Amino acid sequence: MQEGLALLPIAALLGVSLSAAAQQEAPRLGWRAYGQFTGEHLDSASGLGFDVERLRFSTEVTRRRLTGGIQVDFGVDNLGERAPGSIANGILDIYLDYQLGDKHLLRAGEFKTPLGMDFNIGADLLDITKRGMEAGLVLQRDAGVMISARNLGAGFGYDVGVFNIAGRSSAAIYLDSQTGEDNAFAARGHFDSGPWHAEWAYGETTQAGGPGTADYRVADVALRYQRERLTFKLEWIEGNNVRGETERNEAVYYVHGAYRIRDNLELVARHYSGTSRLGGAASDLDNTYLGFSWWAYDNGRTQGRLQVNYVVAGGDGAAYTGVRGFLDDALLAQFQFHVSR
Repeated sequence: MQEGLALLPIAALLGVSLSAAAQQEAPRLGWRAYGQFTGEHLDSASGLGFDVERLRFSTEVTRRRLTGGIQVDFGVDNLGERAPGSIANGILDIYLDYQLGDKHLLRAGEFKTPLGMDFNIGADLLDITKRGMEAGLVLQRDAGVMISARNLGAGFGYDVGVFNIAGRSSAAIYLDSQTGEDNAFAARGHFDSGPWHAEWAYGETTQAGGPGTADYRVADVALRYQRERLTFKLEWIEGNNVRGETERNEAVYYVHGAYRIRDNLELVARHYSGTSRLGGAASDLDNTYLGFSWWAYDNGRTQGRLQVNYVVAGGDGAAYTGVRGFLDDALLAQFQFHVSR
């Protein structure tokens, strides 16, 4: 079957629509929309660059145990093109959830794979203006099925899923012909207690550089403490056989701290460090984000936020062989508006 699990998102949307139509009780509908307008200056460039980085709309329909959702982004490049194993670039998520009792949930469609603490935070809730170096090593969004559990006792839960090839991941390079022949897998455990959150995850996607290449394997461990005005985060991720190359490995960690000096003003600092090994040679890159987030307005359903970060780049710079990171210093600014119901 050439399309493999990529057909599941279409079945998901049709399934929730038919289920809602078959019931007399009206389904519950929720939606949100947000846009992020950015400006940036790189030390390697002479001017300023402006862009609409994200322009997204999402909606969910719920009827008893069933929920169907879709999220589209009109700000991506080449809206109609698709990565191997995925659907059109402009459709980020399309899924059907079925609640299996009080603690378990079954999801089918295309959605975020359960690996990466910061990656699984919505783009409208990020602490910094852009996703950082660790985002290059995750499996990204993918089409598949996943079972999740929450509140299993003592704060534990898990997510386990099988997916198409991770065609959207920067750590893999796939051919369309591999869809339906190769697959990805990801599993995550997590623990929550008061202000503490911890998670650990493992994933892999087979023949990650094309037919006959090595499987890409990735592990992630993360910790978060959030209480009143203070936020602390730590995350470590390591990928082996990046893009299917047996002698290409990369590890990234970050340490993050933020403090709200006022209800609408938060100071932010995050330090990334990455090490890439390619063919026996090692290279390093550091990215340190310093800045603030200012909520110009926030009444629950509408929000406006300005984020400004200065990124200090260090290490081997242009010689770094990792898949993601700023090679030079950069000044980043972003204004985000958000509307929900």
